[in-house]
Amino acid sequence: MSDYKFILYDVADKLATITFNRPDRRNAINWPMSAEISDALKKAELDPNVTVILLKGAGPCFSSGYDMGPTMGTPPQQVGNLTAETETGEETVSVWDNRARVQGHIEYMLQIWNNWKPVIAQVHGEALGGASALALACDLLIAGDDARIGHPGVRALAPGEETAIFAWHVGMKKAKEMVLTGDALTAQEMLDYGMANYVFPVDQLEHETRTIARRIANIDPQLLSLSKRMINRVFDQAGFTFSMQSSGEFVTLAGRLPSNQTFKKISREKGLREALKWRDGPFGGALGRYPEPKDLKKK
Repeated sequence: MSDYKFILYDVADKLATITFNRPDRRNAINWPMSAEISDALKKAELDPNVTVILLKGAGPCFSSGYDMGPTMGTPPQQVGNLTAETETGEETVSVWDNRARVQGHIEYMLQIWNNWKPVIAQVHGEALGGASALALACDLLIAGDDARIGHPGVRALAPGEETAIFAWHVGMKKAKEMVLTGDALTAQEMLDYGMANYVFPVDQLEHETRTIARRIANIDPQLLSLSKRMINRVFDQAGFTFSMQSSGEFVTLAGRLPSNQTFKKISREKGLREALKWRDGPFGGALGRYPEPKDLKKK
């Protein structure tokens, strides 16, 4: 895959930059875009001219998460394709199809984790839903001071196949708060909890991220690979990869929950905007927080 529709790919100064490029949709990730990201990651991994990979978003944010509209596309590995009529409309009931969809998201995330080369997330604006896991799977996360990270989908749809990764960064209590409310952390909180390595003013984010990436790129690529895998091995021995893969089982079950069906019904009959308003309204919006963070009150 050489010509991309939903991402930009560039190589310069030993750095491969993969840019989510659906700014009009706040870089919402659909299945074709996921496939393009996967292809670009493989291309950078095998390119001798690339030492470090950067992941970023064009336009207003890193990514608002997975596309929830008709432009999402067809999931990979559909094998059942069995549907049945329910009180809310046509709903997929094939266990295999649901499993393939959920596991597909997780495998794309783990591709970053398992990439031979260091991957750096450059996050500005929102990194929500599935995009939060893509960012956190990266070896470094460098955030703009406007960054927010969370998974509002847990308020109605499902636990989120990616949310297990929160626990590995923020600990049990805060991870439970995030998945029980869907509230998003601020950039400062991301830094305080260890989700981010650095936070910079958003107008300096590009320069600072590339400065850090170029410093890393001075090291022998094979040594970088060994160092990355050594640290990954520590977490895999503790169960990181297994926990991510098994988290998808809970999401598959959630597809039949009443709240999930209600969200889909509102989205189908009144549009996605109204469904999101129904889901996020009681929380003050997708990014809503209570109590409101002190750094937001200052703005």
